Amino acid sequence: MAFDPGLASIRAARNADGRLELFATGSDHALWHTWQTAPGGAWAADWASRGGVIATAPTVFRNADGRLEVFAGGADGVVRHLWQTAPGGPWVSAWRPLGGQRILGRGLAVFQNEDGRLEVFVRGADNALWHIWQTSPNGTWAPEWSSLGGTLRGCPAVFQNEDGRLEVFVRGADDALWHIWQTSPNGPWTPVWASRGGDLRADPAVFANKDGRLEVFGVAPDHTVRHIWQSAPNGDWHPNWTNRGGPRIGVPAVCQEADGRLVVFARGTDLAAWRVEQQVANGGWGDWQLHSGGLLSDPAVGRNADGRLESYHLSGDSALWHKWQTSVNNGWTAIWALRGGSLSLL
Repeated sequence: MAFDPGLASIRAARNADGRLELFATGSDHALWHTWQTAPGGAWAADWASRGGVIATAPTVFRNADGRLEVFAGGADGVVRHLWQTAPGGPWVSAWRPLGGQRILGRGLAVFQNEDGRLEVFVRGADNALWHIWQTSPNGTWAPEWSSLGGTLRGCPAVFQNEDGRLEVFVRGADDALWHIWQTSPNGPWTPVWASRGGDLRADPAVFANKDGRLEVFGVAPDHTVRHIWQSAPNGDWHPNWTNRGGPRIGVPAVCQEADGRLVVFARGTDLAAWRVEQQVANGGWGDWQLHSGGLLSDPAVGRNADGRLESYHLSGDSALWHKWQTSVNNGWTAIWALRGGSLSLL
């Protein structure tokens, strides 16, 4: 079995019982996955195929009832999805098309509305942002995609504001960060996009601070990681981007420690994995720390049921490797562990 990485084609999600599960696109263009056999514990001995013919990195999110659902673009560009039939349980036997919208680019974004309904966002063939949503939590989907306009250069990123409103961030045609948001939880979207400036060379990454303020990260032309954040939860934004240093390439991965501090993982120009984290929740940042070397793909990150973070990447030996925190909010294993696979770039 072989995978296609590149643009972080690894995705991690947590099952309803707390077990992490990893998803990747195979070189046979099928979806492959592996999982922890117990929360925070050992992993299944091998990967399993979920079939399909997909041409993008998979994206996964948890339904309101705990069932995982995976989304990806097919070889024909049409978005398809696959889901567990019970929380932590088996999967439906076949991929199903979602609406019919054709995706442009190598990824898509999904998040949960405040009421639990999943909503999917893609860069359409016209370079605009398109979305589709469940009509009820855990239920069926709207019959058609709807356009939110804009002009995208890359794949969207989405997160939920502290009050439950979804907000989408994209790299625009001018390479600046643009965003659009719901005007009320579960509700309509503002008709006008807003620019937050900046000069991005890859897709943005977004996560929420402990106090609910959204924070966006991206790589600038000089290969430094820049970030910008909301001044207050649900509110306006800091006027300027801040330089967190580098040199870095690709799309960062962002997660939150159990104590609320954000941590960013990024691939260096030296193809090593690096990480930087807030010193206190909602506060200032420390220096970059070498995480390890030999990255072939952007990193991915997940959080165990007990709060310990776990990071994943595809390496120069075409395999998937991972390492994890040895205690909550604390140190990491000294070496990476092999999770297998024979990998090639998307």
